[in-house]
Amino acid sequence: MPTTPIRNWPSRVGRKFLAFAIASGLVACGGGGSPNGGGSAGEPLGTVTLELNLQPVNGVVLPASAVTPLAIGIDYATYTPAQIRGSYGMQATPDWRGALNPQQSAALGAGQTIYLVTAYRDSNIGQELEAFNTRFDLPPCRLSRAGPTQPLPLPDPNPEGCELQQVSSNSAGNISTTLGDYNSAWAHETALDVQWAHATAPLARLVLIEAQDATLSSMLGAIKLANQMGPGVVSMSFGCPEGSWTSDTDNLFSSNAMSYVAATGDRGPEVTWPAVSARVVAVGGTTLRYIPGTPKVESSWNTTGGGVSAYTPAPNYQSARLGSLTMRAVADVAMNADPNTGQYVARIAPGASAATWTSAGGTSLAAVQWAGLLAVGNAQRKLAGKAPLGAPHEVLYSTLLPSTGSHLAAFTDVTSGTSANCSNCAAAQGYDTATGLGTPNIESLLALLAQDQQADSPVATPIAQKQPGATRIQASTFEGGAGQPFKGTIAFSDPIAAKLTVTISGIPAGVQWTSNGAEVIAQWLAPRRGNFPLVVSTRSDLGQRTETQISLTVN
Repeated sequence: MPTTPIRNWPSRVGRKFLAFAIASGLVACGGGGSPNGGGSAGEPLGTVTLELNLQPVNGVVLPASAVTPLAIGIDYATYTPAQIRGSYGMQATPDWRGALNPQQSAALGAGQTIYLVTAYRDSNIGQELEAFNTRFDLPPCRLSRAGPTQPLPLPDPNPEGCELQQVSSNSAGNISTTLGDYNSAWAHETALDVQWAHATAPLARLVLIEAQDATLSSMLGAIKLANQMGPGVVSMSFGCPEGSWTSDTDNLFSSNAMSYVAATGDRGPEVTWPAVSARVVAVGGTTLRYIPGTPKVESSWNTTGGGVSAYTPAPNYQSARLGSLTMRAVADVAMNADPNTGQYVARIAPGASAATWTSAGGTSLAAVQWAGLLAVGNAQRKLAGKAPLGAPHEVLYSTLLPSTGSHLAAFTDVTSGTSANCSNCAAAQGYDTATGLGTPNIESLLALLAQDQQADSPVATPIAQKQPGATRIQASTFEGGAGQPFKGTIAFSDPIAAKLTVTISGIPAGVQWTSNGAEVIAQWLAPRRGNFPLVVSTRSDLGQRTETQISLTVN
């Protein structure tokens, strides 16, 4: 076996979002071009930028108004949990503060356990998750720390709420009193794993197993400990190059009531352990473009891991469906992983009290969300009186059989995108090593996972619920008379964002702008007759952009 430390697939950071204070009021003014139909010929038009503090409206839709949106930009640098749910066709999170029926609880992963295997120590994991939950209105999790006296297997999880249990493991597969040191890269990985497992299955129990270091023996011990703790889904966001030794570890992934998920890596075409194990679901990465309420656009991420093993024979679920393939191919499935289309992660450094927000990616992000989906699938199976999934490969690969017709329902087949380092590793129609079977259409996938055997009939694709996520703009009383003092307002709201930067262009001379809470106010003491199309652009503190045209009319 290799003796070098295992690499974590670092939660790749696209950029950092720092907390900052914003004062309402005029920030800057400047010149601009004249939009069509605006004012007198040759009249200089201006631009103003203002900062607003919003109160989230929790998804309440504002009344219809005279505002006509032109477009919502697709250059999200970072996605929220609601946007990821919307993009992959997962039901919106029900109001967890009220009484949930059994189906709603199961859809949140209630009564299930996700084991997150990582290394070193993140002493602020509870506060980081609390910051994440507060920002995105997710159920809180009670933090506990298990010691050597903890009876194994663990008692059944509380189906009424989330618990985060933090455990230190040793190489023998036991709970240890010795804690690992702090390691910034692994702490970032840990924060990502915990927060996005919770975002996907908000009522599942999370057991964070922290190996004392990143050597192979320590990581094997952490997996052994998960197996002792009882049924659940094991998420592994780390890897090292495969070798002839990898088959010696396969017995670790043989527990019938356990599902195992691993990232394929972020270094381009490469086959790594543990993703290469035939009983592990290997998860590759995509680049996601998504506007709420519209279909997503995905391509293979250009540095996702994957390939064909040199040591592990093709399992039956692949050899029976992928023609002449004789060796194990990875990935099996995929999900968003590009840090340039990343997802929010809250970090709190040692000694700090406030969260720093990062835009994170990597196949580790994709893998932990697949672990959450399998946990939700197990919760729904339990509600139907069925056993846990265990290894789900057979049912996943059954989508390739022509007799089922279910591939397009359970998966989106990613057919574009090529690795920057390998011209033969492109996404293609059907199975490919970059994205496997594709990315999940979650509600149809969950229907497939609810079946005991491979599907015999097509699975219908439900209509995905539109997720509230875009900033909403409402103009009121935006008409005036020539020569008469004019006053109008534009109101803004957002279901998640707390702060908003508003830029208005096409402003005729003489109009004064101020901001007041979630409104901007226009005053014009001596307006001139004309129709002035204003372009109103917004950018929220969550990175989302909108652009809308509003007419300022003077009769």
